[in-house]
Amino acid sequence: MPVISKREKYFPDVTKEKELGESPSSHRLLSQAENGKTGMADINSNRTGMEAKKVIRSPLSFFSHKIGVGGTLGLQEYMVTVNSGQEDELEVWGYRVHVVKYLATLAGILLTFGLLGLPLYWWKHWWLRFTRVQCILEEATSVLVVDHYKGIHTTYHVKDVYRFNHAQGDMVIPANGKADYQIVSNFRYFNCKKNRYIWDNVEATFYKLEGLDRNISLGELHAYKEGLSEGSTKMRSFLYGKNEIVVPMESLWMLFVKEILSPFYVFQLFSICFWYADDYWQYSTAILLTSCVSLASALYQTRKNQQNLRDTIVSSEVVTRLRPDGTSHQVISSDVVPGDIIVVPDHGCQLLCDAVLLEGVAIMDESMLTGESVPVTKSSLDKHPATTIYNNRDHEKHTLKCGTKVIQTRKYRDQVVTAVVIRTGYLTSKGDLVRSILYPPPVDFQFEKDSHKFIAGMACIATVGMIYSMVRMVLAEESFHDVVFEVFDLITIVVPPALPAAMTIGIVLANQRLLPKNIFCISPRTINVAGAVDCTCFDKTGTITEDGMDMWGVLPVQNGMHSLQEEGEEMVGWREPVQDISLLSQDSLLVLGMATCHELNIIGGEMRGDPLDEKMFSSTGWMLEMEGEEQSQLDQLSMPYMKSPVTSTNSVIQAAPQKLFQFSSDMQRMSVVTRVVEEQQEGFTEPSTMVFCKGSPEMIQRLCLPDTLPPDYTSVLESYASHGYRILAMAGKVIVPAMAKAGKLNKMTREQVEADLTFLGLVILENRLKTASIGVLTELRGANIRTVMVTGDNILTAVSVARDCGLVPQGEDIIRCRAEMVMGRPSVTWMRLVDRPVEQNSQQPFKKDTTKLSLENNPYHLAVDGASFEIICDSFRDCILPFLATRGAVFARMRPDMKQRLVEILQDLDYRVIMCGDGANDCGALKAANAGISLSEAEASVASPFTSKTPDISCVPILIRESRAALVTSFGIFKYMAAYSITQFVSVMILYDIFSNLSDFQFLWIDLFLITTLAAVFGFNNAYSGPLAPHPPMSSLISLQPLFSLLSQLAIGICFQVAIFFYTRAQPWFVQFDYDNPCYIGTPAEAAFNSSGLRDRFGCDPEDDPVASYENFSIFTISQFQYIILVIAFSKGYPYRESFLKNLPLLVDILLLTAFCLFLTVWPESWNACQIHYELFAPPQEDTTYRLVILAMVGGNLVLSLFCEMFVSDVVVSKMARSGDKKHEKINLELSKRPEWPPLSTDTERTEVEATQSNDQEDSQVFIMGTDIARPTNQAFDSLFSTPVATDSSSHSAAAVSLNPPTATPKRHVAGSELMLSSPCKSFSTAQASPTSSNSTTGKFVSCDRIDTSSEPEAER
Repeated sequence: MPVISKREKYFPDVTKEKELGESPSSHRLLSQAENGKTGMADINSNRTGMEAKKVIRSPLSFFSHKIGVGGTLGLQEYMVTVNSGQEDELEVWGYRVHVVKYLATLAGILLTFGLLGLPLYWWKHWWLRFTRVQCILEEATSVLVVDHYKGIHTTYHVKDVYRFNHAQGDMVIPANGKADYQIVSNFRYFNCKKNRYIWDNVEATFYKLEGLDRNISLGELHAYKEGLSEGSTKMRSFLYGKNEIVVPMESLWMLFVKEILSPFYVFQLFSICFWYADDYWQYSTAILLTSCVSLASALYQTRKNQQNLRDTIVSSEVVTRLRPDGTSHQVISSDVVPGDIIVVPDHGCQLLCDAVLLEGVAIMDESMLTGESVPVTKSSLDKHPATTIYNNRDHEKHTLKCGTKVIQTRKYRDQVVTAVVIRTGYLTSKGDLVRSILYPPPVDFQFEKDSHKFIAGMACIATVGMIYSMVRMVLAEESFHDVVFEVFDLITIVVPPALPAAMTIGIVLANQRLLPKNIFCISPRTINVAGAVDCTCFDKTGTITEDGMDMWGVLPVQNGMHSLQEEGEEMVGWREPVQDISLLSQDSLLVLGMATCHELNIIGGEMRGDPLDEKMFSSTGWMLEMEGEEQSQLDQLSMPYMKSPVTSTNSVIQAAPQKLFQFSSDMQRMSVVTRVVEEQQEGFTEPSTMVFCKGSPEMIQRLCLPDTLPPDYTSVLESYASHGYRILAMAGKVIVPAMAKAGKLNKMTREQVEADLTFLGLVILENRLKTASIGVLTELRGANIRTVMVTGDNILTAVSVARDCGLVPQGEDIIRCRAEMVMGRPSVTWMRLVDRPVEQNSQQPFKKDTTKLSLENNPYHLAVDGASFEIICDSFRDCILPFLATRGAVFARMRPDMKQRLVEILQDLDYRVIMCGDGANDCGALKAANAGISLSEAEASVASPFTSKTPDISCVPILIRESRAALVTSFGIFKYMAAYSITQFVSVMILYDIFSNLSDFQFLWIDLFLITTLAAVFGFNNAYSGPLAPHPPMSSLISLQPLFSLLSQLAIGICFQVAIFFYTRAQPWFVQFDYDNPCYIGTPAEAAFNSSGLRDRFGCDPEDDPVASYENFSIFTISQFQYIILVIAFSKGYPYRESFLKNLPLLVDILLLTAFCLFLTVWPESWNACQIHYELFAPPQEDTTYRLVILAMVGGNLVLSLFCEMFVSDVVVSKMARSGDKKHEKINLELSKRPEWPPLSTDTERTEVEATQSNDQEDSQVFIMGTDIARPTNQAFDSLFSTPVATDSSSHSAAAVSLNPPTATPKRHVAGSELMLSSPCKSFSTAQASPTSSNSTTGKFVSCDRIDTSSEPEAER
């Protein structure tokens, strides 16, 4: 048996948190080398051990290692990591039952009357520790599944391991990491979060059960075209189960038991029982009634949510399944398994599994998953190359997804549209969506964690008070009954049972206020999180700008204006821009391309498709038609044909698409092969077969023949893009008749079709800003909330929109970061983007500004495209990525996974991020953000905690404003409840010291009438309607300002209580309370006590726990005012909430309670029944000075509390507490000291930063080429964070010797300046060199520890 240290005997060490944790997905995306996992099994690499890598950390390396278990010999036998490097990465630890421990635990539960079972029920991993022993996974009967969410939130799941043993091999399981199945007679598995994990005997590890699409080739998928035999279906059904997405529906009784056993209700139940036993029935009854109402509401809401989700999800269809013998069977969709061949019906069917289309074409409605109502055309999967591995993203155009609807199919007349099932149940796309609802990511919010710590601290205070009181009462020989009741009474005082309920008031009220503003929340706990955000990310199209695009016009070239039959000399010059497309010749190639290159369809007699395609096609004036009646064409594999208006030569052009390569966001283009004929008066012309391709100008540029592109192509493109236009490029070519036959066309690959194209022109569209965008972005910027645009559009278009909408203020520069691979090495250049308007009716390019920019006093923002972003994440993650993520304003050409990656990087820099998108391609980023807002009402919005029915970004400041108010309310009410409990605790401890206490009716007055009513209306303050404050409210209780605020108020309250106590004792009429003589018999106070009626009501027996005394009167009267003072002090208004004076319910409650408190203090004798109920032994009426002194002390307490809270805490301490310790603040501070960064490129100067990861051991250099004077070292960008000179790093010295030996400049030797980054694994040097020699430099790689600060001589020009 391997040796395991005592610390790791039962559980992994999850306490080794680094400065910054990251999610498994972020871990993977940032290419961070994993550390400290030696000896653990990685199921993706099929290895039982991982080689530890030596990683040298950099001061800027904020993206730290994933938190895990340190390497310990033998851990691979106890633990494996499943889903390694993925978002759902889990650690699995093996356990088996230990009979002795199991029986001992059961005995302990019985002996403690179930009390021991409560913590074991709450923390089920402790149940494992008490009843089981850790063992090798092969012998495990239970597993502990540990989920380190983002490295900062650990969740434990305890799951049973199931084993099936059959006498003969009649079961199948997937081969680990392979596409085939193996027949077995037994297998073991466990289920976690609706995923099944199967044991691999060969690799000695668990692996996740996946569908048919794991590592399967296209040829293997097509091999399933005949279908599965009945025996194979039965075996796979046993493995995968029913094809159902079952939402668990628990009975009301089970829900009740689970709810009542939660810590909150258990503590409330204990408190209620204790109070009833102590004859404190009034308040306990009130708490019991409110708890019942709360419990009933919780059960109703939970049940309703489960029912609604189940009603939404549960559905079934009758499908046709094919067998290898050629027969077909009608079966319920729940019976299909991966590998089945199903027939896709013509129309009107909802697909309830994920399948790959093998034959035919299907037009699908995917709005449920994507939020887009545009029909999507799915084509059959290619058969060649057969060895290509199927990938869900790459082959999305061939994949039918669960939950989508089949609108229509197309096929040859005798063809059957078939698809192979690849995923069923929770393995499908819809299943993954439902799983994200059932198991949402934990909301990690500092306030909640701190509140738990604070409650624990209050419990410690209660423990100290308990011990002190117990010792005092034992020494006084009090009865056991009195000791127990008085001691436990302190627990319910210091930790009030109503605290958790009170803390949710702000969230509940904020949620109610969001509803009338068309913002709906499915995760109310996220409201407080949104109150602390300081960064907002926006999608562009559909979010900042309108969804639809309007045609601006076209910019053709000479070739694009040629007619169909024209065979003229090819010319590449630009023609004049044309804004009215009808003015163009209908037979010109550019118009023909616009009319044929699209994915429009006729569905239900209407043209349906992408809105951009619709706009472009409609502008040509052509018509979309089907041959004959639409219904008769449903059995044909044909697309609608296009028909032009009558041309200038009285002819009509008809185009029939033959082959379509659909648009892909990764490929950034689509193309169509179409057969074109011209119907003239004398008949039809000879048909021509043509290819038209449209897409992003950058992509089309690569596909076109260079000699067909105008020489100023790039500059003209930039001129229009910089004005915010959406630009598409159009290209085409003619296919020679020999290759135009149908058989040869079908065999042509996309690469062959799209090769050697002729450029035809640019199609220019404009996208208008939404009316709310400018005002919202201006408001957010005024509140110091960073705004970032994350879009899939062209970078220059995005930059222009960013300027127009105010995301980048006028006068502030935008610098483009461009990263590319040069000779296999990454290179980075920086260029300022100049904002100049494009001239209408002119295609002249703008001249670039070649002036060297000094950014010392000029704010700037960075812009980057997706390709450059990926290179920087992979190669410059320590030296450029933190700066780019901190100063980046525009991130363009970003794929959905890149958007999610960016959000996680921003979070790693200590930003709290709101992501706002239209729900189409933003689901990953919406889920990853601290708070996501979807502007789509489709079911894809379930990925986001918030959904706005108002389709613009005006919801963002509304949400922030309400969330800030909710957060401040939560803070205030928590501090109020904590201060109330400690204040009451102090009052009780003072009275305990004289063996007295507050009376039951005094407790009732404080707990029920004062605290409960004030707490109930505390959060009724509306959010502040003025401008957003420049700083978010505090989000941590364990920080300077909240602690000072709470402790200062407690100190003030305690001082006044002690002061009134001693002041009372100093009065001439004062008689000290005697527990054995509670009626003051034989003392000067006897007459006054008898006249009050207290003796007749309560008697003089000490066993009845009398409390009436002068000390009790003084402590009670001043403390009741203190609870009102606390609510006034903690009810913060500006700048996050309206003043409490506008909170009418709170104001009325305060006035009424204060009036009654005055009555109890000044004139209690005037209402004798009330005085008796409260057990108030008031001082002599003749001494009015004493009561006025109490009121004066109350006034002093109020003034001092308000001064301390409003001035000292909110002004002085607040400034001290707002330290710039967040990582992005440190980076901005460092950049403010670097006026020369980033080094900008000009026409004659180019800055390249070349680096690779240190593991590759390649050169890392910076080259600055040009005729500029070399900068001295002390002005260069020598380090991003200063490295102390005294530090002697051997790794730096070694790098200086080995990585960059001196090289000679071929033409001239120029004195250079050393430039270093402080990252030990990446150091850089700069030197002036000849522009013709980019790979030579005189600057050497120098250790960061030995930076030369002397100035170098200037280089000759």
